[in-house]
Amino acid sequence: MFLVGKFGNNQYMEKMILPLGNGLGLYEKDKLCVSIIDSSGNKRVGGKQIKSINKAFFLPIIRGFTFFFLGIYLYFSSFVLSQDLDSRPENEKNKSFKIAKNITVASSFLVIVATAVAAFLYGLIVLAYLPNLLFAKAFPYYENYYFRALIISLLRFCFIYLSLALVRLLPFSNGLYGFNGAGNVYLSGKEDLLRPRTYPLNYLNFVLNVFLFSTFVISLISVHIFWPINTVINLVIFLSCIPIIYEILRFATHSKVTFLRDAAIVTNWLVSTRPNTTHNEVLSMSINELTNYDNFEAIENDRVSMSGLFAELETKLKQSDKYEESDRDWIIATVLQKNRAEIKLVRSVSAKEYREIMRACERRAKGEPLSNIFGFVEFYGLRFDVNKKVLSPRMETEILVEEAIKKINEFELKNVLDLCTGSGAIAIAIKKYTNARVYASDISKQALAIASNNARKNEVKIDFCQSDLFKSLKKGKKYDIIVSNPPYIKSGDLEKLDVEVKKYDPRLALDGGEDGLDFYRRIIEDSKSKLTKKGWLLFEVGQGQADIVSEMMQKSGFDNVQAVKDYNKIERVIYGRYSK
Repeated sequence: MFLVGKFGNNQYMEKMILPLGNGLGLYEKDKLCVSIIDSSGNKRVGGKQIKSINKAFFLPIIRGFTFFFLGIYLYFSSFVLSQDLDSRPENEKNKSFKIAKNITVASSFLVIVATAVAAFLYGLIVLAYLPNLLFAKAFPYYENYYFRALIISLLRFCFIYLSLALVRLLPFSNGLYGFNGAGNVYLSGKEDLLRPRTYPLNYLNFVLNVFLFSTFVISLISVHIFWPINTVINLVIFLSCIPIIYEILRFATHSKVTFLRDAAIVTNWLVSTRPNTTHNEVLSMSINELTNYDNFEAIENDRVSMSGLFAELETKLKQSDKYEESDRDWIIATVLQKNRAEIKLVRSVSAKEYREIMRACERRAKGEPLSNIFGFVEFYGLRFDVNKKVLSPRMETEILVEEAIKKINEFELKNVLDLCTGSGAIAIAIKKYTNARVYASDISKQALAIASNNARKNEVKIDFCQSDLFKSLKKGKKYDIIVSNPPYIKSGDLEKLDVEVKKYDPRLALDGGEDGLDFYRRIIEDSKSKLTKKGWLLFEVGQGQADIVSEMMQKSGFDNVQAVKDYNKIERVIYGRYSK
């Protein structure tokens, strides 16, 4: 199957799916990647570089032959690679492997010709006798030559079609056609709810159409001169059908008329079935291999390829709607004790590492946050230990830290207070990157213990205090800037939260009262006596709360009130200055 892209003013074949019984080959940009399920049930991946094809072979008409013959060569190459990847000993592999292994680029033309001749003989001999017999029985006295040729052509077409329909029901076809179905989905886009998406320029569908059409035309013309001449003429007809079918299917593939694409289901269903999880994983393995690595590297039998691991994690996480590429990479990087950039250089993992990664993946798929699985989270370039006693700092909270650091540096602020500090992430990050003195408070004694430990590990000094907001802080002490990420979820919405928040984050750090604004009211009102003149107050707010909190600050005498959007264009941080 080819995905067609632009090559100057011409079109050229860029991607090709070659389904095998136990896997598939993916051809892209002069590389052939083969991924399979071997005889031991392990996922294996490998590949080879394919010699570049001259641009002239992508010209109209000629490109049809290129499509056909390149596909046959790549099929043999994929089969050889799949057998090499299988973990069985050489002497246990089937005889066809030994034959295929001897096929080289030089001898592949002979194989291609032999295949074409075999297909021709099947159409001429195997399907010749029965149609003629049926016609003779049905029309014993009808002598019209053209009528006879037409009926026999239609009968042969029907027999081939029915034969392929029966083959589709055989057990061995499930793997081959399932991998082809995965390729259809991959090249077509989103999977149809009722059937696999059709992709007319599917290699198996193309070959099938060439065979059906050429058989019909050869039967219809029905040349009867002298058998060597008949053979040559029929072979010419067969070869002539290749570019015709290619151009028709290519037009249907790229036409904006949906009917033309969907019409391909008439033959495409014979060589495609709905892909299951395994089919999609094996395809994803080849895609990952070609995307992430420039060269192919042999993977030892006792190790798991990184491409296969990527595919397996993606499948499990997508099935539970927990998939994010950052989650996948973080799981792998944490187990391997590397950063996310370094895992791109890793080609395989040990069986032990694989088991640890999959255990973490299973927990993530059930909704458990990665911070809870591994007991730490990275925030603003620093590492923080977390558990169920504290809220794990989110990426969007980094914007609050960033805005606080800007204000501290711009106005040379000296004293900073972090209210509802939790893990201490905000206070510690501010202290790490400024010269300000940082104070932090939280009502939870357990949270302060974690925050103190994080401060020690990040080698910063923070003045921690257990306090319900300002109540237990030193009387008379004022601060140049107060930052807070307080609880802001409405009490009635707590049960509606995602399981990874509701189950694994402390309720104390989430519940913001009936309207979610209880803490903002208290902090805004009480901060006025705790801020120095022209002191700053900065909040993180929930989605849809920015306007309300801004209005509350302005009514309380704050000026220069501004909102800052997060990475998803949601107003996430509100700040203002108290000048009275």
